Amino acid sequence: MEVEQRALEFDRLKLRISQESLRAAHYLFFPPALIIKPMGSSIIRTFDWRHVALLARVRDRGLCLDSQLAFTRGARALQNALLDPFIPGKSAITLVSRNGDIEAVGQCIYRSDAPNARLSFFGPAEALDNDTGLELLESLAAAVGEHGAPNLIADVDERSEAFERLRSAAFAIYARQRIWQLDEIEQDLEPAGGDIWRVEKTEDKIAAQNLYHNIVPGLVQQVEPPPTRPGHNLVYCREGELLGYLDIERGSLGTWIQPYFHPAVEDFQGLLGAHLKDVQRDRPVYVCIRSYQSWMSRPLERLGFKPAVDQAVMVKRLAIGVRSQVASPLPAVEGTYPEPTAPIARIEDPAGSYK
Repeated sequence: MEVEQRALEFDRLKLRISQESLRAAHYLFFPPALIIKPMGSSIIRTFDWRHVALLARVRDRGLCLDSQLAFTRGARALQNALLDPFIPGKSAITLVSRNGDIEAVGQCIYRSDAPNARLSFFGPAEALDNDTGLELLESLAAAVGEHGAPNLIADVDERSEAFERLRSAAFAIYARQRIWQLDEIEQDLEPAGGDIWRVEKTEDKIAAQNLYHNIVPGLVQQVEPPPTRPGHNLVYCREGELLGYLDIERGSLGTWIQPYFHPAVEDFQGLLGAHLKDVQRDRPVYVCIRSYQSWMSRPLERLGFKPAVDQAVMVKRLAIGVRSQVASPLPAVEGTYPEPTAPIARIEDPAGSYK
């Protein structure tokens, strides 16, 4: 009888420990909804498990404002919100806005290895047409700013209504880009000959940055750092000089390529065609061409690419640089005595007295 009672007490203890562990895990990964700020007539809250149904309803009616993410993996807003605590080096900031019957969800992604945050999802899209959407944008910007991001970037179709709404939310155009799409890679692509491309190495970093600074306008350089991922991206060198760079991202929906080529490159079509020979043929290829490299458009057409969408790269500045004066000692004055520049000698006047 005593043994059975002890066994029962032990089972109760295990149950209590399990319940406490579950409760601790729940508060770790799904903290209580925090009211960020009542803005206007909207209430902005952090995302938690009670908002899963809402996000599931609007995820197919929202906008993915990160083109690279949209064309390679999709927005995956629900997945990012749920799995964010388990993914090191990335923060998916998800907020929920409610104003009467109007509900909206916004999400930004801020990676520890990237200087800027990106507006990855906003839904439903029609929420941007009213003040609820604009208030949610402001709250997202404030949240990523608190995480240390100096800029919030969004890729927007200039013909969409979202373009004007973002402009009214203090987003400014820093660049324009056209996304080119290739659904089927031609079998008879002829490479320019030899092993043209090689994987980027650590020692290529300075040369790749020099190429970036020579091509990209200074205004864009303020918000986008040079791409560098040794062991992942590809470089093209001629006579020891780095003249071409391919920033590549692969996903289940497609392969994303952002090229950087020096204008001195003579055969861009052949160089890109050489790389396309090695690209997987079971998914589309997307090439992002910025307006300052629009000369690449004709070679892309000859390779079979077709324009997919024209976008504006819009940036909301969240921080500004502040210059502060720092006092520093003058070593020639402080801590030393001035030395005469001419010798000192005693002189005698005619009267015989010394001075």
